[in-house]
Amino acid sequence: MMSRNLAKRLERLETRMTPAPAVQCQSAVPLLASWLAAWGVERGANESLAETTARAMGIDVKDLRAKL
Repeated sequence: MMSRNLAKRLERLETRMTPAPAVQCQSAVPLLASWLAAWGVERGANESLAETTARAMGIDVKDLRAKL
């Protein structure tokens, strides 16, 4: 079992390493695109947001759909 100190340290580390979205909005589309861009994943010219997300995850769109 993980010690409380280690769990707290991991939580702080994850908080610091998670980039803040560049777009503040209610819609999930610009928010997700912003997160992907913050992680250095740019959307291709003819690529859907789902395709970009799947590529960022290292899977294909069929696998992404199955996971969702």
